[in-house]
Amino acid sequence: MSDVVPDLAACIVIPPVEGFALGDWAATRRAMEAGVRLEFAQPWFAEPEADFKPGVVWLGVQGADLVAYAELQDETPANRATRWNEPTWLTGDVIELFLQAEGRPGYFEFHVTPENQRLQLFFPSSAAFHERRGIRTWTVEESRFESATRINEEGTAWEVVMRIKLALVLDEPRDDGARTFRFSFSRYDHQPGRERPVTSTTSRLSAPDFHHIPEWSSGEVGPG
Repeated sequence: MSDVVPDLAACIVIPPVEGFALGDWAATRRAMEAGVRLEFAQPWFAEPEADFKPGVVWLGVQGADLVAYAELQDETPANRATRWNEPTWLTGDVIELFLQAEGRPGYFEFHVTPENQRLQLFFPSSAAFHERRGIRTWTVEESRFESATRINEEGTAWEVVMRIKLALVLDEPRDDGARTFRFSFSRYDHQPGRERPVTSTTSRLSAPDFHHIPEWSSGEVGPG
C-alpha cells in the first residue's frame, strides 16, 4: 500500500483504481494500492488513548463509483446489530463515512459493522442533526451503497469495503467533469471493560464531534 499521506487541509484528488468483485480481498488490496491513504487518529488529544487501535482507509474511484477500503485493528470486532438501519454506533464496533456535496447543506452518513450490517442516514443540514429528532427521522431505506466485510481468523482486526454510486450522493459534475465534496471517516471501537467506546477519525477534528463539517476533509473526483 502507498505510504503517501495527503494534506487534509487541502483538496484531496481521489485517483482511479482498478475494478474488483466485492469479497475478493486479494484483488481489493491490490487495486486499492492506487488509492488515497488516510489514517484514523484522535486529533482532539495531544496523544492517543492507551486503548486506541490503529486503522487505515484507502479511497479511490472506479468509473462512476466511489470506493473505500479499510483495515481496522480491533481486540474484539463485533456489533449486536442484526437489522437494516439499526443505530449501530450504540451496539458495537462500526466504521462511518460522511459525504456532503460541495456547497450543499445536506449530507449522508453511512455505517458498516464487522458483520456487514449497514445504516444509512441523510441530514438536510447540520442544524437538522443537532435538533436530535431521532434516527428514524433521517434513515434512508433505499440502498445507496454496497459493502463487504471480513474479520481475521485471530479476531484481532477486520476489513471493510464500501462502493457508492457518485450520482446517488453528489451533484452533477462541473463543466470540467469534476465533482467536489466534503468527507470524513470515523470509527467507534467498543472494547470490553470500557464504559465508552474509543472514537477516532480521518479528519482533523478539534473535538470528537463527527458532524462538525467545517473540519472535514475536501475531496475531488475527476471525469469518469
